[in-house]
Amino acid sequence: VKMDLRIRPWLRDDIPQIVHYWKALSAADAERMGADVLRFPSREEYEQILTRQFDTPEKQTTAFYSMWLVDGSAVGFSSLKDIEYGIRGSMHLHMWDETKRGKGLGGTLFCLSAIDFYDRFQLREIVCEPSSDNPLPNRMLQKAGFLLTGTRFGRSSDLGAEQQLNTYAVTRQAAASYLN
Repeated sequence: VKMDLRIRPWLRDDIPQIVHYWKALSAADAERMGADVLRFPSREEYEQILTRQFDTPEKQTTAFYSMWLVDGSAVGFSSLKDIEYGIRGSMHLHMWDETKRGKGLGGTLFCLSAIDFYDRFQLREIVCEPSSDNPLPNRMLQKAGFLLTGTRFGRSSDLGAEQQLNTYAVTRQAAASYLN
């Protein structure tokens, strides 16, 4: 069965669902992803943070979300953090619909988001740094053709625990090749 895979820029109405995803994580999922639940703001604070990011003009923002849609329903998102407009950003990926994980959908949705981020923010470089212990994103990034350029010990985001991270170069060319 062919599914309709699309992305769209986040809407203000997506904020509660993004917050719910993070606040509802099981301990096992948080550990697998390398998230440090002790670093999570309260639900209200997190909604305020995301609302401020949403309200910041794209040329000034440091964070942006691309919603992943399968047959019209949001199943997850890519976020672009640490945005330096015209230069670089750091990409993350999350599929909150567990029934869609491991089915090969993430690669297409991630690559669609990457190309949109390159165009929207006029970027020259995007990196993605999943936990080296999290097999799903590492497998997807490798399968999509993104090169592992190194590893480092640190945090991939404000919500991340200190851990071993794999650094992938998310090139526009590799994303476009994967989609063709």
